[in-house]
Amino acid sequence: MGMTGSDMHESVERNFNKQLAETRRIIGIKSVLNERECSEKHPFGPDMSCVLSHFLGTAAQMGFKTRNLDNYVGYVEMGDEDLPLIGILAHLDVMPEGKPEEWIFSPYAAEISDGVLYGRGSVDDKGPAMAVLFAMAALRDSQTALRRRFRLIVGLDEESGSRCIKYYREHAELPEFSFSPDASFPVVNAEKGILRIIITVASQKVPTDALNRVISINGGDRFNVVPDRAEIKFLKDGQMCVVTAQGRSAHAMEPYKGVNAVQNLICAMQENVFQEEDMCVLNKAFALAGTDCYGESLSIKCRDDVSGDLTCNCAAVESNISDGLLSLSLKFDIRYPVTIDPDELIANLKKRTEAMGAKLSLHTHKAPLYVREDHPAVQTLLDAYEEITDTRPAPISMGGGTYCRFMPNSVSAGPLFPGEEETAHQPNENISIDNLKKCTHIYAEALLRFNGM
Repeated sequence: MGMTGSDMHESVERNFNKQLAETRRIIGIKSVLNERECSEKHPFGPDMSCVLSHFLGTAAQMGFKTRNLDNYVGYVEMGDEDLPLIGILAHLDVMPEGKPEEWIFSPYAAEISDGVLYGRGSVDDKGPAMAVLFAMAALRDSQTALRRRFRLIVGLDEESGSRCIKYYREHAELPEFSFSPDASFPVVNAEKGILRIIITVASQKVPTDALNRVISINGGDRFNVVPDRAEIKFLKDGQMCVVTAQGRSAHAMEPYKGVNAVQNLICAMQENVFQEEDMCVLNKAFALAGTDCYGESLSIKCRDDVSGDLTCNCAAVESNISDGLLSLSLKFDIRYPVTIDPDELIANLKKRTEAMGAKLSLHTHKAPLYVREDHPAVQTLLDAYEEITDTRPAPISMGGGTYCRFMPNSVSAGPLFPGEEETAHQPNENISIDNLKKCTHIYAEALLRFNGM
């Protein structure tokens, strides 16, 4: 560790137990989006407002300036107002915990076992957000003269549309450069484009015989999660039958790490004999959903040298029967390489769905992010990582989406170290205590070096 930051790193060590205690407290606040409880006062629900208030309150007690922007987003700041602004982008909302029985410990108990902190938000992104807060405190404790202003921006809707960071853009100052502790080390300088679509296939006429036909098909929910369960109810010779497919959830940026229950269910149903119209709908759904996770079934398979393969997650299926006509809606989360033309991609999707007699609806589109490796801020983050770890891997790309694509000159750094298993969005989400401390040292070193730029 550099001598200029020795006092700073001593502060990280000295205050780490307090940091860990505060991290456990904030994990204990369940901060999952609840659309039913949203209001003008609580745009993402009272629980979300509570977690933001708690975080900003902790920062205020530590002596930082804080601001709450209408319970959409808040920030913690250090440095004089006339200094150039550097941003750090984190979030306090978390994904639903899923099935409690799949967790070793209660998802919000923040238990520590064998040097590992378990809990929803431990790695995505409450643990890293708290690490940055204590890194800021360490820089301040070192009494380094500040030449930059640092603002830790914490939002409440990163997992469900990033409305919070868009609100920030409309109501607050934009940093000259930002980094986010919400991905992987050493630096993620390329994020694939994210395209979310809904494809609907429907029967053209009502079956004349109801003895063998689909009653309902449902599976999956969120675009950014590989569905771990799907179910079909149908009549077989007049008897009600239920078939359930079990899968394994994973983040949509790496769908190949999961087992897709929706794809498996639709595939399995090809072996059953339904009414002709229902069978036609199922056949089309199977052709579109496919069995792979690289977009081959949608005729969009592609790759580039910067960010690799396009990935495609068949995220959900939902049936509707109206006036005897069956329709199936399939949700897809597509992560496309940073150099691919999105207009050409969408054109191929339209061509494929039209050929299948299906209807395509564009849900959301987030353009890719790419900051060149030789950008000074990218090099500064690499320098900080090398200072703490004595290694200097090359920057990497990812399929995940962070706030960075909504801010100018932004990249991600940490908290996942090279070779580590990704547990975000999964049961037993966790971060090792040693790595949490190492993250804090890296972020403190990064702030010190940004201050000297």
